[in-house]
Amino acid sequence: MSPSIRRHIEQKRAFESPEQEVVLAVRMVAARILAPWERFLASEAGLTASQYNVLRILRGSHPAPLTAGTIGERSIAHDPDVTRLVDRLADRGLVKRARSEADRRVVEVEITGKGLDLLRVLDPHARRMPRALVGHVESKKLQQLAKLLADVLDGMGTYP
Repeated sequence: MSPSIRRHIEQKRAFESPEQEVVLAVRMVAARILAPWERFLASEAGLTASQYNVLRILRGSHPAPLTAGTIGERSIAHDPDVTRLVDRLADRGLVKRARSEADRRVVEVEITGKGLDLLRVLDPHARRMPRALVGHVESKKLQQLAKLLADVLDGMGTYP
């Protein structure tokens, strides 16, 4: 592998395995991609990345509501406390909760007009952000990277 990752962390010796280097590289890239977006969301919309993700998931199902469990399953980063995220969004009027007609034990969550409006304001930024961060990589290499990452996700093992 390239010495580039070692150079970024100023590590002199080689990694113990290619897998170790790849996992570290993915973690570094993810952190550096997410940080500016998280700062933007916090300063411009008062949202965390997880809250933003919940709003996008709900917009994708709109007008159908979703349960907290379904939201959790569809989330990029699995947050163990979706209920807390929904509570904060509901306090701001961005989502609403209601008991299911079919099963009163189930709470369904739906994005509100205010939540949809906020996403419309954020959409142009969400479209520009990937180009700003990885637009320097040629298109063919981005396609290769997307395929490699999909291969990793599709075949990923588990760890306790």
